[in-house]
Amino acid sequence: MRRQGAARLGERLRGLRRAPRGAWLLAGLAASLAGGLWVARAAQVSAELVRSDPEAIAQDAGLFEAGVARGRPVYLRRCASCHGAGGKGDRTLGAPDLTDRDWLYGHGRVSDIEKVIAHGIRAPDRRGWNLAVMPAYGQLVPSATERVPPLSPDEIAAVTDYLLVLEHRPADAAQAAAGARIYAGKGGCFDCHTPDAKGDPAIGAPNLTDRVWLYGDGGPTAIAYSITHGRQGLCPAWAGRLSPLRIREAALYVYALSHRAPRSKVR
Repeated sequence: MRRQGAARLGERLRGLRRAPRGAWLLAGLAASLAGGLWVARAAQVSAELVRSDPEAIAQDAGLFEAGVARGRPVYLRRCASCHGAGGKGDRTLGAPDLTDRDWLYGHGRVSDIEKVIAHGIRAPDRRGWNLAVMPAYGQLVPSATERVPPLSPDEIAAVTDYLLVLEHRPADAAQAAAGARIYAGKGGCFDCHTPDAKGDPAIGAPNLTDRVWLYGDGGPTAIAYSITHGRQGLCPAWAGRLSPLRIREAALYVYALSHRAPRSKVR
């Protein structure tokens, strides 16, 4: 009798041990299936991001949100050291604020941002933005590539006052008038910034009338410093170092910093 009782007890214990193993197997199978579905969905999203027109992505709520979420870690690793974690930029470096819709290169479309990320600004990439270089007018030879005459300290002060007047700020009227003539003549400033000083996003020449300044606080000292010493901001080219998918994701994230997410569409 004792042997039979012991045998029955052993069978019960073995049954209890088998049940959890079965549950573990089912749980593992479910996890594998879920993982497989997640991988498949992630691959589908990646394919859609790469194949879709970048401006169309910006109008597709679901795909846009997925791209922005993926782009954030790319931005934090590659771009935040200059533009800041929040995208507010750094005026000591000339790294622009990415949250205000004031765009130096292009018009702030996803494709424009993507081009900057991929090919850079004054980077060793033939497809990058390499045209506009601010001369150092306070030097004997202001530009290594253009035949531009230097300006005297008084002439630089006059151009500075002219730029202040363009922004409706206090300045010496007579000196500003002289600065306007230098801007349109000897200095050749109009060639990049255009005659009305509105700038040219095709080459990265900033608007000088909107009180948005890339370097410094926009005060007379900061303006005169830029005219005297010149500016040649850089942005690295990430093509070849980041995949086209990662570049697009980063572009979508940067775009999102200054644009609201599109509304979800009913399908």
